[in-house]
Amino acid sequence: MLKYSFLLYVFLAIPASLLYPQGTETCAEKLERAQTSFDRGLLAEVPPLLTGCLKSGFKQEEELQAYKLLIQTYLLNDKIELADSTMNAFLKRNPEYKTSPTDHSSFVYLFNKFNVKPVLMIGFRIGTNVPFLTFIDENLLSGNSGKSEYKTNAANLYISADAKFRLSERMEVSFEGAYSTLKFTNIVADTMAHATITYNEQQQRVEIPVCVNYDFTSYGKFTLYARAGMGAALNLSTRADITNIPTDRNNLYDRTGETLNRKDSRIFMDIFCQLGAGVKYKIPKGFLSAELRSSFGTLNQNIRGGETVDIAEQLYRWSDPGFRMNAFNFNIGYTHIFYKPAKKKE
Repeated sequence: MLKYSFLLYVFLAIPASLLYPQGTETCAEKLERAQTSFDRGLLAEVPPLLTGCLKSGFKQEEELQAYKLLIQTYLLNDKIELADSTMNAFLKRNPEYKTSPTDHSSFVYLFNKFNVKPVLMIGFRIGTNVPFLTFIDENLLSGNSGKSEYKTNAANLYISADAKFRLSERMEVSFEGAYSTLKFTNIVADTMAHATITYNEQQQRVEIPVCVNYDFTSYGKFTLYARAGMGAALNLSTRADITNIPTDRNNLYDRTGETLNRKDSRIFMDIFCQLGAGVKYKIPKGFLSAELRSSFGTLNQNIRGGETVDIAEQLYRWSDPGFRMNAFNFNIGYTHIFYKPAKKKE
């Protein structure tokens, strides 16, 4: 009986803190304790408190403070390789970091021994095209008695992705792949046949421009730039709708039909020149941009003798002209910058 009374006494004497474990220490509390240990010169206690939370657990400002504290600790302990690797990890996470007057001199000293360069920029764009035709060589079936007019609109989809590489501080080369639609309308007032012919064509293309971009000047977070280059446009499909509507009230026969596949009458690949200008707005690890381009086709789009030529000429009295396809393009985009930090060569 005496034995059990002694055990009960010992059990009651154990502090409650040992019987019931305290809550898990948060990363914010570990950071505070690491700072206290650093200030007291207990440098060996700092890394174990911070390294685990740097993988996950810190908020952004806490992470910055933890990296700085860890780098200073390694430098004071003459652990240069660990300090370098930690600074490298810090710059990968914060490639656009700028030092402030509150940063410790040892941190600033090592920070200035590193370069952070943009190695790759990946962008995505969406916009619209306004096509226009040049070098039009018409062969109206009604001879000189017909009046021909060409129209376009801005309802043309343009989406693209691009990769850019820095050539210098102000210059970069851009490789782009885009999906583009181009539509135009030809209205012919055929006075000899007393009819109005309306020809609507839509091309779907893959465009692959290679351009050089040059930054002219910056105003705060805004930068004005220009671009110039060349590219290839691959014809995915060309479709057309044609109508022949008589203007003579005594002729009520409207000629309409199904959509024609006109790819056989258009070149597969065009080569174009491109000029443009835009403005970009800097955001963390990237930028937003708005851009205006002009693309000028260099090759005649028309191929004589396609299968649909007879249908267009005999049924609708419309004849293919020779022409170059060009376009004005307006787009907006987002670009993400991938950086690579590296220590300067001494």
